[in-house]
Amino acid sequence: MGDVRLVVHGHFYQPPRENPWTEEIAAEPSAAPFHDWNERITAECYRPNGWARVIDERGHVTDIVNNYAHLSFSIGPTLMSWLEHNASDVYERVRAADRESGGAIAQAYNHMILPLADERDIRTQVRWGMADFEHRFGRRAAGLWLPETAVNDDVLRILVEEGVRFTILAPGQAVAVRALDGAHAADWVDVSDGSITAGAPHRWFHPDDRDRYLDIVFYDGSISHDLAFGLTGLSSQELVRRVRGAAGDGSPVVVATDGETFGHHHKFAERALSYAFAHEAPAAGVRVLSAAALVDDYAPTHEVKVRESSWSCVHGVGRWREDCGCSTGGQPEWNQAWRAPLRRALDVLRARSADVFDGRGGAVLRDPWAARDAYIDVVLGRTSIDAFLADHRGPEPDDVVALSLLEAQRHALLMYTSCGWFFNDLAGIETVQVLRYAARLSDLLDEIGEPVPVDEFLDTLAQAKSNDPQEGDGREVWERHVVPTRVDAERVVAHLALVRVLEREGPAAAIGPFDVISHEGALVERGPLVGAGGRVTLEHRRTRRRTDHVYAVVHMGGLEVFGATRRPDPERDDTLFGEVAYAVESGASVPNVLRLLAEGVGPREFGLESALPDAADELVDSAARQLTERFAATYEQLYADHRPRLNALARAGYPLPPELRAPAEFALARRLESEIARAVDDPSADSFRTAQDLVREARQLGLPLASPRAAEIMSRTVLTAVERVLEEPTDDRVRSALGLLRLTRDLGLGINVERAQELVFDAIVAGRAGAGVRRVGDALGIAIGR
Repeated sequence: MGDVRLVVHGHFYQPPRENPWTEEIAAEPSAAPFHDWNERITAECYRPNGWARVIDERGHVTDIVNNYAHLSFSIGPTLMSWLEHNASDVYERVRAADRESGGAIAQAYNHMILPLADERDIRTQVRWGMADFEHRFGRRAAGLWLPETAVNDDVLRILVEEGVRFTILAPGQAVAVRALDGAHAADWVDVSDGSITAGAPHRWFHPDDRDRYLDIVFYDGSISHDLAFGLTGLSSQELVRRVRGAAGDGSPVVVATDGETFGHHHKFAERALSYAFAHEAPAAGVRVLSAAALVDDYAPTHEVKVRESSWSCVHGVGRWREDCGCSTGGQPEWNQAWRAPLRRALDVLRARSADVFDGRGGAVLRDPWAARDAYIDVVLGRTSIDAFLADHRGPEPDDVVALSLLEAQRHALLMYTSCGWFFNDLAGIETVQVLRYAARLSDLLDEIGEPVPVDEFLDTLAQAKSNDPQEGDGREVWERHVVPTRVDAERVVAHLALVRVLEREGPAAAIGPFDVISHEGALVERGPLVGAGGRVTLEHRRTRRRTDHVYAVVHMGGLEVFGATRRPDPERDDTLFGEVAYAVESGASVPNVLRLLAEGVGPREFGLESALPDAADELVDSAARQLTERFAATYEQLYADHRPRLNALARAGYPLPPELRAPAEFALARRLESEIARAVDDPSADSFRTAQDLVREARQLGLPLASPRAAEIMSRTVLTAVERVLEEPTDDRVRSALGLLRLTRDLGLGINVERAQELVFDAIVAGRAGAGVRRVGDALGIAIGR
């Protein structure tokens, strides 16, 4: 067999998870121990694929492969945006891979099911996706991945008109093929049973102009299925064997699956992929290339017709509009009848937002729909708001209205993100997320005096029923999971006030989506009472809506806080603040202080629950940390005072009771953490002696010190030590790094040394590693010389 061409396409994607008001992701308990699912899947998949290990029989690293440089891949814009700001090393690794291989293609912007959208929304999704790609990769995309490969003729026509050269579909999405020189209806051959020749690009022609077309690459359904859904995926050897078998007729082999297959769905699958790319494929005469390279390399011989369909629903696109039977997770008796009323409810808001955009947009924007397409440059930061408005202002300029309308349109698109329908229940986090976009859309229109038909929306949504009786219907899900996450200017003021009295901190320059334009206020304390009041001006960064507020708040001890906020009233504000301050300073009773706040600063009252989403937990954590520090100091002093007696009990073979074990373990662990952190700044051989003594002492007392916190600190400390070695590999620095690694083994800590391995590996490959660096590499588990 001659040259075998293989394309492995990974579709990497996560839905947008940010709170639509704060644009920050709140904690997702189901992703524990990580903060949210983006963090978790980055750790399990996106990062490992950038630095995929090839491991020898001893478990030592012989190679580190950037899988993205060998893959054909699409990474959703919402995921790339998150990576850019939260995992910049992964983001840059992906971009570097594309510069090397050109394997990336674009994706429709926020994973909307395009056959269910109208033409304007399809075009905006394609234009935003292509613009996002060009912004991140510095070139125009040749191909575009359709969300869930959902397609029909209208979608393909628009892709052709928007200059997209190719896309990738499942074999079952093709209906018929014929030779390019075929001219008669009888020339068409039915392939609706999935029998189309996979791998070889096929041409799809624009219905009104055969000089305009795009190519479609159909992937191998069998290999792709087994790679994605097999119990353990496919080994590198089995993948290459299957590819060679499928290429028996000389056709290229294209495999496509969710990128999360490699590491998230199948643990260590990224390693199988890296070994296939670096060793198995070259040895077997298999040439790995991207889909874009394949389309350039392989001239189609046939044209194709497709049906309205997708790769994840055997019913076409029913999964996103009806109870078709396709779902992921849930119980056997669950249904997805909620899908249809959910879509109908969102359609109510979408229709209203489009009417308002048409009705109000023409006055404030020169061409409203063209401005919407161009607004992606503002979202990406490619152009400033001022420059954008200068290009698009209408005959009756009102920047706040114009920006509010555009933001409403952005959220009208986001609320159709496909994941809202994909899974098993109305109350799932993905469905709740699209409802939050709907709420943000409603708020934006309300702010410009264009309220939405909320009653009609909620009545329609109430027809959707959760499979969980405790969640109830759509209206209950809305009240329970959407309304509490809303953030307006008054809530931001409440948050500012809470931080003022709980943390004794003045306001940050920015809080959530708002810039703090000005703030003046005072803080007073008297015994357990802490009071604060002030005036604040906020401006929303996206809409530029500016508002003024006054607030007053009292912290009564513990976590009990009461406050109120309203719009300014200059005639009574100064007098009121003086009365509140005097009441706190003079020791007035708590009821009198609260009465002053309620009567003078209301009507909007707030407590700890009014902190920004996720921030209430952070404030509680902060209070807990302060308490922890106080306990720690006490425990450490107690341990120091009674250490000889504790050691005597241990020598006598007396097992410490729980009442003594817990504080002793806590005190020793704290001291160990401090010594570990100090060791990297003191590279002398004696720097580890105290830490090693603590380990021995803990063992004598029968106390474990391998805590998660110790492992986290040691991981950071080892990385810092390795970075210092690479910066200047002196003997002292090498000894410091090796000593830390020995201490890790002594403690039995399972620390993360991946980044340290990667830095040393890169130095070795680049020829920048002397004997000291190689000694550190060997201790880190790199197979030096291999």
